Amino acid sequence: MMLNGKKKPKRRKKRIKLSPKASRVLNVLKGVALRFSWAARLVIGAVLFTPILVYMVYINYTVDRQGVFQGDQELRNVVDMLLSGKNITGYEQFNERQRDILALLAEKFETPPNTIALGSSRILQMNFETAGLEDGEFFNCGLTGADFLDIIGSYYLFEKTNCLPENLIIGLDPWVFNKNSVDSRSDKTLYAEFLTNCLNIPTPYTKPDPREKWTALYSPSYFQGNISYLRLTGSEINTLQVVNEDELMKQSTEVKMHDGSILYPIEMRDKKQELIDNEATVSINYGMLNLEDYTELDTERMEHFEAFLRYVKEKGVRVFLILTPYHPINYEHMSVTQPDHYASFLNTEPTIRRIASELDIPVYGSYNPYAIPGVTNADFFDSLHCRATCIQKFFPGIPKAVENLENGVDVGLNYETTKEEAEMRDSGVDQETGSLLT
Repeated sequence: MMLNGKKKPKRRKKRIKLSPKASRVLNVLKGVALRFSWAARLVIGAVLFTPILVYMVYINYTVDRQGVFQGDQELRNVVDMLLSGKNITGYEQFNERQRDILALLAEKFETPPNTIALGSSRILQMNFETAGLEDGEFFNCGLTGADFLDIIGSYYLFEKTNCLPENLIIGLDPWVFNKNSVDSRSDKTLYAEFLTNCLNIPTPYTKPDPREKWTALYSPSYFQGNISYLRLTGSEINTLQVVNEDELMKQSTEVKMHDGSILYPIEMRDKKQELIDNEATVSINYGMLNLEDYTELDTERMEHFEAFLRYVKEKGVRVFLILTPYHPINYEHMSVTQPDHYASFLNTEPTIRRIASELDIPVYGSYNPYAIPGVTNADFFDSLHCRATCIQKFFPGIPKAVENLENGVDVGLNYETTKEEAEMRDSGVDQETGSLLT
């Protein structure tokens, strides 16, 4: 508003001047109000989130697909079922407790099996028939994700319980000398105890805090896994079911056989070859398991491995090393397409063979599928796991393997065989002359 051509000055609001005491009181009240505001938000958040947290804890504890919270009695039930000759489904819920189950098994054997097999899931297709033995003479102690420490620790369990077998089959994965390959589930204390007490290699290790397992109660990833398991099993939780012989080949989930081996579900066994090959090709894009960071063969691991084999032999146990092959597509990628990147992988097999030769230990099989006569893509479930039919193409069974060992038979294969050489060999053509073999 103009007054005599001039702007009317704005009236200033009169500020109420508070006394110092009143100002302090006001600031206190503001602080209290702010705290009440945040507290209200927290309460509302807690009210909304608490049911979710409670539900997560409930599912993780009750479903517990990996057996983190199952007591020893539950594990003993598994052991009793296997040792009584029962084949069971539902065993995969104990994936995190397989080491504990194996420790109980080692204690429960009334008499040692004639032969046990150690290794990862890559050896779990070997059963008593593949081993050429009678039912009850063989037990497969393979563990999902087993590493170098697991192999030694698993053997040590049987020694500690005076349950050593006559024959020990060791399925060696190609990352055996990769120091970066350590599974979180392997028993570091057991491994350190063996090195210290048996090999005179002092190896201190602090036992893990058993309270750590309770973090799984509020683990979102474990919750997701349990929900997926519920969907798969139709809401039947923590249920072990006995499978009759006539129903074995019809199962839609894994069957843990009473000899420790694994029978894969029908969907996996009957998967079309084209799909298996496609998946093997796609797996290359994600990198080869435990081989991408395999930059060198660890000298210490090689020394420990050689000392371990020497020790086992001194205990009077025959040792047979098994190298299961890779799917041809994946092996071709590592050996031909990117040999420099996978140099440590390619150097592992000759190193194993050198150590074994010095100790007079036979090596059966090869990581190279072309080295094994008759092996094709059809012998594989996926890029890593071969079928029992594949194992039978290079391993004659324990009785024959013992005979070969006693007679000094050379069972080695040419691990450098190429795809072209394998095709000629398997077609019956002499590689030198090109003429048909008769």
